[in-house]
Amino acid sequence: MSLISPGERPLAGLSTDLYFPPLSELWESLSAYPPGYLEIFRGRTLDLHEARKNLPKAIPLTYHGDCLWYTQPDYTTNPAFRAEEERAIRHMEALKSPWMIHECAQKSMEGFDFGLYAPPLLSPEGAVVAREGAMLLAQALGDRLLLVETPPFPPHPPGGMDLRSFFRVLTEDSPLAVGLDLGHCLTFLAASGYSVNIETALEWLEDFPLDRVVEIHVGGMHFLPIEGRSWPIDDHASPLPEILFELLEQLLSRLPLPALQGVALEVDNKESRIAAEEFFRFRTIVDTHSQPGGHPLPSARRSECGVPMTVRDIARSQYAHLARELSGGSDSPYSRFLYPKEIWEFGGQMEDLFPETLSTLSQTGVDVQKSFVNFFNQTPHESCPGQDFLEIKIRRTGDWIDHLANSGHNLPPSVRDIHHREARILLHAQHLYNGDPHGT
Repeated sequence: MSLISPGERPLAGLSTDLYFPPLSELWESLSAYPPGYLEIFRGRTLDLHEARKNLPKAIPLTYHGDCLWYTQPDYTTNPAFRAEEERAIRHMEALKSPWMIHECAQKSMEGFDFGLYAPPLLSPEGAVVAREGAMLLAQALGDRLLLVETPPFPPHPPGGMDLRSFFRVLTEDSPLAVGLDLGHCLTFLAASGYSVNIETALEWLEDFPLDRVVEIHVGGMHFLPIEGRSWPIDDHASPLPEILFELLEQLLSRLPLPALQGVALEVDNKESRIAAEEFFRFRTIVDTHSQPGGHPLPSARRSECGVPMTVRDIARSQYAHLARELSGGSDSPYSRFLYPKEIWEFGGQMEDLFPETLSTLSQTGVDVQKSFVNFFNQTPHESCPGQDFLEIKIRRTGDWIDHLANSGHNLPPSVRDIHHREARILLHAQHLYNGDPHGT
């Protein structure tokens, strides 16, 4: 399955959410210059079927997966991931998608949860474990491609292995393709101490496994000043900065991308009008500067031995250490400034989710934001691969209230009833838009 034939130029497309911006509204705003394809984020199967039915049949649709944390040591053995694989296959069948692109990252690791994507473990053991998980996922997809996407990196030292080496171990002699996210590459360069500019990025990309890049992503980004330094932050709601337009143009013009089939502008969580304005310039760059692509990936070995338990155990230990570091266990700009904001705001502002609960707790003298963030990942806790971060926050809020009560805080008896009432309303809305009853 493919978007283009070998020797054709890659298509300029959009990667977007089903619900915001509303897909019908976004498509209408693009009527003057429609994209060559659309990439759709994970949603309800019935909504994906509806999208395929309502969009023009000539427009190819591809799939952006989530919740399949193949980087994790337990990916091959946890049955919850098999259920998520089945859901992803239903989604791809609904869209008639030739591939699934999925972050080479995670939002949960070793009993710790994060609102945004946390980076993979950049170590030899982490790369081997991620490869095993990705190969199993690719096998589950049958004749559809798995594109492992370069992940975003917070302003935190990412580990001792360069991302290029990590992706070579991950994909070499395999059926795996690569989704190259240019903004994510800039966040890696910043976290690794490189200068963030066009020439540095291109020089770094020269040694990336570009022969496996089937899709390029370009998404919104803003530069956040922290302690006298400007950090690139992946944020699809933000406008596309000039450096990403320029980097895309130079990459397409100067470096070989023989397998490239699509270049997608990510506009999830962005207003349709702004998305349409950006896409006009984006499509012009792709149409003007891209070279023929679509050639088959390098050949792959048919089978591999499993990962030794010693390697898996080392990776698990390293992941637990990384999770504690990212949760504030080490001193970095991310843990000091961004992690508290992420836990409090992502998936919904806590003040909006639990206004009465927080008000009641505040009246007893609890510094609710500081207390909740400090508690959230204080100890490892059970995670479910398919859980939305909102669901995790709802559950952890209840655990937090129990923790406060057990720690000697004089809480009013009504606070648990208030939390349960607010949580029921949130869960009903969440399941309405993110549930997948009976896979229909």
